[in-house]
Amino acid sequence: MSKESAQAFLELLKTDKDLAKKMAEVKSDDEAMAAIKAAGDFDFSKEEWLAVVREVKGQELSEEDLEKVAGGFNIGNWNPANTIP
Repeated sequence: MSKESAQAFLELLKTDKDLAKKMAEVKSDDEAMAAIKAAGDFDFSKEEWLAVVREVKGQELSEEDLEKVAGGFNIGNWNPANTIP
């Protein structure tokens, strides 16, 4: 797992609107992980994803952002497409 992989996925989400839409519609961790894997060779943790998002935003996550990513590793709450800066 790596922050570099999370950064690469973020860049892909910014440019691939179909993938961003698909990620916004996932209902479970399994669906999200399957979509991430299908999109390319990505391997990152929730913590690595959040670190990348914080770096890009240049700030701590807002309460709204935290709501989107809270709750263990439940992609229903943690959805990369919902945290695109």
